[in-house]
Amino acid sequence: MISAGLVVTQLAAAVWVGAIVFQSFIVAPLVFRRLEAAQAQTFLRAVFPRFFRLGLVCGVLMLAGLAAAGDGIRPTWLLAAAAVMTATAAWSLVLIPSINAARDAGAAGATRFRRLHGLSVGLTLLNLALGVAVLVALTGGHPATGMRAELL
Repeated sequence: MISAGLVVTQLAAAVWVGAIVFQSFIVAPLVFRRLEAAQAQTFLRAVFPRFFRLGLVCGVLMLAGLAAAGDGIRPTWLLAAAAVMTATAAWSLVLIPSINAARDAGAAGATRFRRLHGLSVGLTLLNLALGVAVLVALTGGHPATGMRAELL
């Protein structure tokens, strides 16, 4: 039987993975195709802080859920994955003002913008990969470890 803590972890991971997929593969491309550059910038500057706050909340819920699941019930890598997901969402929140400032600097900030934006994208992709790994481990098992949800 799966504990309430693991259910909270699964739900939080699923929400965050879903949000990443929706934002990265549906919202962002659509915004750049359908809105003028100034409108897209205004919209995304409103969305991204909320997006990363959602990730931070989901990360904290994953950690709390794993902690509530009890000793011996979770592998260390799950805690590490949830901790990294939480930290990278928090770090992305810190990056937003720097990314915006670099964009606002125009050509003078172009290199800095590309570097910071690339870092943000990389952190988001890391979150996506870790979130999928957590979900696989908690819902159906992971072939590399042989773990099954009912054994957690």
